[in-house]
Amino acid sequence: MRSAIVLALLCAITVPSAAQDATLPTSPALLAIVRLAQDGHGDSARTVIDDLLGRTVPGDPLFAEALYTAATVAKSGDDARLLFSRVVVEHGTSPWADRALLRLTQLDFGTGDTEAAVLRVRRLMNDYPDSPMLPAAALWGSRAAFERRDQAQACDWIRHGIERVGADVEVRSQLEFAMQRCGIPMAPATTPAADRVAPSSRDVVPPPAVATATPDRTPEPAPVMRSAPVGPWRVQVAAIRDPASIRRVEQQIARAGLTAYRVPGPDGLIKLQAGPFDTREDAVARVAALKAAVGGQPFVVRVE
Repeated sequence: MRSAIVLALLCAITVPSAAQDATLPTSPALLAIVRLAQDGHGDSARTVIDDLLGRTVPGDPLFAEALYTAATVAKSGDDARLLFSRVVVEHGTSPWADRALLRLTQLDFGTGDTEAAVLRVRRLMNDYPDSPMLPAAALWGSRAAFERRDQAQACDWIRHGIERVGADVEVRSQLEFAMQRCGIPMAPATTPAADRVAPSSRDVVPPPAVATATPDRTPEPAPVMRSAPVGPWRVQVAAIRDPASIRRVEQQIARAGLTAYRVPGPDGLIKLQAGPFDTREDAVARVAALKAAVGGQPFVVRVE
């Protein structure tokens, strides 16, 4: 009963859609559930979406989007992976299947499984050739291919993404910046130019030699891990296991002028958070910059 009342209240909330991320739900009630989780009320969000799924039949057009929403607010990466996979397998013809494939690609890349990420992108491009997710998939696929030293595949996807990107200025700038690597042999090199580009294009993953650099070759100081934050708000930017990816994200957070925090998660996941911030508004103001610097889907959390 309580979750039904909460859902009714959420349905009455008007959520601005002008700046909405294309990978987020579009139904106002479901988008409000995601916002609830992003505001630090993950348990409440999961209770509401579980109640909605229990009252919605799989044949209902809303079911696939609700399942996708449940994956978006899932408690762990494994739970999210399972739910996104259900969207792809059980609702492959829905408008959410290609988005679920993109999110699975991001999860794979975040955990260091670049082979799986490449395979996801290939499937998305083959099964959903007209998907609006193709430019973003091309960007993430190229990152995974670069890490696998498959420059030909990476550059092919970047070119394809640029051809399809349309009016998405942010993704276009990231793709065009990534294209600079297509004229450079895949060899160990520093990337000083990356530090001089606009923040909107700095989330391109550094070459593998930089991502796995030993401490004596890493120009950035080791991130400071504080036992107690100055403020109660942070921005969570990733949840990953791979040590090299963790170090890379910490360096990107440090370059953004923030402190990186490692928060243990379930099944060996490490939640990487940036902060601290005294107010939620301060944290929200840095989300866009952190997304540009790190990628993924950063969101604000409150540290209890």
